[in-house]
Amino acid sequence: MKLQECINFLLTNAQNTVFTYFKRELACLDVTPIQYATLKCLWEEDGQMPSQLAETLNLDSSTVTGILGRLEDKELINRSFRMDDRRKVIVHLTDAGKALETPVNDIITRLNHEVTEGLSDEQMDVFRHHLKVIADNAARLANQN
Repeated sequence: MKLQECINFLLTNAQNTVFTYFKRELACLDVTPIQYATLKCLWEEDGQMPSQLAETLNLDSSTVTGILGRLEDKELINRSFRMDDRRKVIVHLTDAGKALETPVNDIITRLNHEVTEGLSDEQMDVFRHHLKVIADNAARLANQN
């Protein structure tokens, strides 16, 4: 099999290229693509625990902790302890974090349209479905012993 036919190479190449473009375009707002994803989760439901964010983003907890630390340093979120269980942390958006929702979403919407130019809505639905099938197959195979 040629390298250019390997699904891992194709997915990695596409992801790296798209990520680099998104990172460059979001830099004007001092937000990275993974910070955007984290903020998006909080824009949809503020007051989540880091474990909820990790599950939604399919990341390990230490990675989420690092992302939250950087967002907190930028004063976009704050972390507090739950009153009923001081061992549990809750993540809330600050006013600055809330204020980024519209400008970041505007950029993300534009970028998504740009990188999928030439694909119809139906083709995008099929593409998303195929990506899910590939991811599900890989997860199933990785979990087999």
